[in-house]
Amino acid sequence: MAINRNVFIHDSDKAALKALRAIPGFAQVSKAFLSVWNEKMVHIQNMSTNIKISDKQLKKYHDMLPPICDKLGIDIPDFYLTLDVTPNAWTTGDTKPVIVMTSGLLETLPEELIPSVLAHECGHIACHHMLYTSMGNWLLTGAAQIPTLGKTIIYPLAAAFAYWMRCSEFSADRAAVLCDGTPDKMIEVCMRLAGFDKDIPVDANPEAFMEQASEYKELMAKGGINKGMELYMYGMVEHPLNAVRAYECKEWSGSEDFAKANEYFRAYHKSELPEEVPAAWTEKSFLGKNVSDVEKSLLDLGFEDVELVRDTKKSFFTKSGTVTEVSINGRRDYKEGDWLTVDSRICVTYYQPLTEDEIAMMHPGEIKLPSSAKYYAGKPVSDVAGAFNEMGFENVEIEEIKDIAKEKDKNLGKVFMITVDKNPKFEKGIWVDQYAEIKILYHALKD
Repeated sequence: MAINRNVFIHDSDKAALKALRAIPGFAQVSKAFLSVWNEKMVHIQNMSTNIKISDKQLKKYHDMLPPICDKLGIDIPDFYLTLDVTPNAWTTGDTKPVIVMTSGLLETLPEELIPSVLAHECGHIACHHMLYTSMGNWLLTGAAQIPTLGKTIIYPLAAAFAYWMRCSEFSADRAAVLCDGTPDKMIEVCMRLAGFDKDIPVDANPEAFMEQASEYKELMAKGGINKGMELYMYGMVEHPLNAVRAYECKEWSGSEDFAKANEYFRAYHKSELPEEVPAAWTEKSFLGKNVSDVEKSLLDLGFEDVELVRDTKKSFFTKSGTVTEVSINGRRDYKEGDWLTVDSRICVTYYQPLTEDEIAMMHPGEIKLPSSAKYYAGKPVSDVAGAFNEMGFENVEIEEIKDIAKEKDKNLGKVFMITVDKNPKFEKGIWVDQYAEIKILYHALKD
């Protein structure tokens, strides 16, 4: 069973990404970014400039990664340390992600909090954030040079990328909370990044910090000028504010979703099926996909009752073997992230046309005409009569039309007209009773 990222992905993350993709110019920016971005450059830069953390170098930090990656169901990424007084960590790369942390992070956080930061970064990898994160950084740092797109398009896209990147941090924080089993460490990480260096000789008070976070949320909830000022101040900031991150971690840890997520991970790591699994798709996610691939995806996620329903009616764009509809317990109004019991009945409807044999079984005692009436006109009468006899027709009649004066006439012995059940204009592909009257009229010599 594959890890389902919807166990911890934040609703704001999904909504912001959907809104980002809908902005005019997004496709052009994506194309432009992919034309200049080379993931190998990420590895060259880190290998040449930073210290690679491994079982031979800074081993205690290296050993923090495997249990986190195992819990989140991801491969162990390359891991580097860079000299920078700013306390930070980030993940880059897409197919082969890399985690980098700064020396400032080690100077700011107690050692027992470093795994929480690494779990946060691994959460980004598990959520497949990295391609769009790289694209967002490219825009926000002003690296994008796209002549066909003016500032009126670039600015809204940059703002939308920044907003999504802030929202994606909530999902990564949730991954860390799940790995820790409690929000306490992530709350402390946020508090220390906000102002409590580990060497400050003062005891931090997480409860007071959470009160501060609650006050901030209440202030913003009043909307109006407060919300406007927040947007003005942080519209191009890609990380959520420390107090807001801490608040979100605390709120989620007390929710029913968190309890279900914990149970999901407990079952997953005991190779058991959890009682509930979040939907990792909307119906549109599977439309047009190969039905076998969709079935495998659903089974891999842990669902037990996946029924494939064949539909033989073709629409204009439908291809054979592709999905046309997915329902859960008879409903199609579900959303990505909705929790479902693993025994939910999932019906996957797919288009598969009837085979020739199946069509034939629907026409017992009938024969499908391989050609139209026009095809037989002018053919030798013996060939046409033989063809209809071979098809299995029981009532084939041949009749002369004495209209040829000379034996050398090229039409002599050729079909003049053929009727099927007295119909002289039958089309190719129609089904006809095997006992239908087949009359073949052909050109013959006059008396």
